[in-house]
Amino acid sequence: MKISYNWLKEYAYFYLSPEELADKLTNAGLVVADIKPVEDDYCLEVEVTSNRPDCLGIIGITREVIAAVGGALHIPDTDFETLSAKVTKFIDVTVEDPVLCPHYTARVVRHVTVRPSPEWMQKKLRCIGIRPVNNIVDITNYVMMETGQPIHAFDLDKIADQKIVVRRALDGEMIVVINGVKRALFHDMLVIADSKRPVAIAGVMGGKETEVSDSTRNILLECALFEPGHVRRTSKELGVFTDSSYRFERSTDPGGIELASKRAVKLMKELADGEIVSGVIDIKQREYEKKRIPLRIERLQRILGIEIKRDIASDILKRLQFTIVNEVDNFIDVVVPSFRGDIYREIDLIEEIARIYGYNNIPAKTSICVRGSIKSKYEAVEDCIRQFLIGLGFYEVKTFSIVDISPLQSVKLWSERESLDIANPLRQEESRMRTSLLPSLINTKRYNVNHGNESIKIFEIARVYLAGDKLPHEKTCLSLLIDADFFTLKGIIESLVLHLGISSLKREWIPFSEPKLFRDERAAKIQLDDKTLGYLGEASRELGFKTSFCLSELDMDFLAEKSNFEKRYHPLSPYPPVFRDLAIIVDEEVPWTSIEKCITATHISFLKGIHFFDVYRGKQIPAGKKSVAFNLCFQAEDRTLKSEEVETAEWTILDVLHTTLDAELRKL
Repeated sequence: MKISYNWLKEYAYFYLSPEELADKLTNAGLVVADIKPVEDDYCLEVEVTSNRPDCLGIIGITREVIAAVGGALHIPDTDFETLSAKVTKFIDVTVEDPVLCPHYTARVVRHVTVRPSPEWMQKKLRCIGIRPVNNIVDITNYVMMETGQPIHAFDLDKIADQKIVVRRALDGEMIVVINGVKRALFHDMLVIADSKRPVAIAGVMGGKETEVSDSTRNILLECALFEPGHVRRTSKELGVFTDSSYRFERSTDPGGIELASKRAVKLMKELADGEIVSGVIDIKQREYEKKRIPLRIERLQRILGIEIKRDIASDILKRLQFTIVNEVDNFIDVVVPSFRGDIYREIDLIEEIARIYGYNNIPAKTSICVRGSIKSKYEAVEDCIRQFLIGLGFYEVKTFSIVDISPLQSVKLWSERESLDIANPLRQEESRMRTSLLPSLINTKRYNVNHGNESIKIFEIARVYLAGDKLPHEKTCLSLLIDADFFTLKGIIESLVLHLGISSLKREWIPFSEPKLFRDERAAKIQLDDKTLGYLGEASRELGFKTSFCLSELDMDFLAEKSNFEKRYHPLSPYPPVFRDLAIIVDEEVPWTSIEKCITATHISFLKGIHFFDVYRGKQIPAGKKSVAFNLCFQAEDRTLKSEEVETAEWTILDVLHTTLDAELRKL
C-alpha cells in the first residue's frame, strides 16, 4: 500500500517528518518498507497485513497515526445538492445473488464533462503510482485510495435498457475487459450485467463496452460489497488482479459504502460539472450489526504482565475509533467500528491496546523459569528403538498419513474392517487413511531403486488409522524394510526385543499369509505371550522388484508397554558349562517353537540355553521329515556337573520330544 505524505496530512494535524511518521507506523504494526521523494511530496510504502483491510485507504492509515500521536480525524464533507429527478427514473437494479453481493448501491450523475482532472489530484495519484486518465476515472481511483472502498463508473448511456442485473455468468458468456483482453466467463463467476450482456466482472474489473470515454455525458456509479472468497477465486481463475480485487479479497468496510459513494458523486459535481440525481438505489441483504465486546482490565494486565489503568486503555481504544458505551470499575464495554472486521474477541482488544501503548514500553524479563521434565516411558522406548536401529545402519523416514486407494494400501494386518476414506480429500487420488506403514516404505524403496540406490535399510515410527465404531482407532507402529534375508531381519527383531528388556515373555513365530505384501511360506506372525507383536516376511514378487527384501511391522504400543529398562545383577557361575549338540528327526510341519517349548517344559534347573543352528533335508531323512539340530547348554550355580547328570538331562529331553512330537534322535 503506497500513501502520499501530503495527502495524509489533509485528514489529521501532526508534526512528524516522513521518517518519524514511518517509525510511528512501524511501531504500531504497519511496517513502512520504503520512503521515496516524489515531486514535492513523499511516497511511503506500507506493508499492510491481510487482516487489516481498513488500512488499504488513506483514511484508515490516518486513524493509525491519530492513535499513535493523538488528534482528530477530519473526514471530507459529502453534502451536495441534487436534481429533483429520482434515480429510479434512470436505472433499474436487480440483485439475483445476495449471498455473493450482500450490498449494492447505485447513483446517477448527469451532464458531466469528461476532461483531465485538476493538477492537485493528478499529483496525489502519481505519487502513489497511479496513472491519471481523466477526471471521472481519476475520481474513482482517488476515492478508492482515500477510503479503501473500490467504486466503478459506467457510461449510463451504454447500459442496455438502463437495467443492471447482479447475477452469475451464463456458460459460454464472454466479456472484453477495460484493458482490451477478451475473457471467457464461467457459471460460478459473479457479473454485473445489463439486459443483454455482462458489463463488468464483479469486484475485479469493468467491461470495455461501458467504460467512461471523452463522449460520456451520464454516469452510473456503482459502490458495493462482494463476498471476498468468491472475488479471490474469480480473480485467480481469470488471471486478472486489480486494486479493486485486492481490496475486495480482504473484505471492505460494510459501513463505508455511503461515504465512498457520496464522496465520489460530490467530486464529480465539483470537477466534472455533473448534476447529481436525487436518491440512491440501495439493495442490502441485511443491516450490519456492530460487535460489542467486554474488556476486563484484570485480564488485560495479566496478559501483558504490566499495570495499565482503565482510563489509559479506554483512551487508546477511543483514539482507534472504538466506541466506549460503559466503564465500571475494572470493566470496559466496547463497540467495534464496522471497518475493524478483524476484531471479534477480548484478546483482540488487548492486542490493540498493547501495540498502541508500545511493545517497547512493556519491560522484558531477563530471567526465564525453566522447569525440567522427565520423559515418559513411551518416549524413552521410542528413543531407545531409534538409537538401536540407527546403530545398525537404518535410516528413519517419514511418510504421509493420507494415501492413495491402490490395492496395496488396503492391506489388513491389524483389523479386518475396511479402510477409512476421507469425505472431502484435498486430492482425489489420495483419499484414504493408511492402515499400515509398509506400503509407504515399499514406495520409498521403489523411489530409491528408480534413482540408483538399490540397497536400503529404513524404518518408520508413526500411526496407522483403523476403523472404529465412531472415531478411528489410532495405533502406533514400528515398520522396517531391509535388503536382506528373512533370518537377518528376524535376528534384528529378536535383538531389539531383548534390548528393550523383554526377555521373560514367550516368543513364537507362526506362519502367516498376506499375498499383497509377503511371499507364500516366507512370512510369520510374531507372538509374545499369545498376543500379536507384529508381522515379518519376505516381500512378495508381485510388488515388481528384481531383488528380494524383507519387511516387518510391529505394534509399537505393545513394545512400549512390555519394555523393561530395570537392570538387575546376576552373578556368573564359577563352574564350567557343558555343551551338547543334538539332532532330531521330526515331521516337516513341526516348527522350531514347538521343539523349544517341549525342551523348556522339562524344567531342568541347570539347563541354561537352547540354540537352534541347523535344519537338514536329504537322502538320509525320510520323506515328510526333517532333521533339526540344536545346542544345549548345562551349567549349575553350586557345583561342577557330572557327566551322569548331563546324560540323564539329555535323555529326559529326548523322551519328552518323542512323547510330544514323535521325535527321534538322529544317529550319525
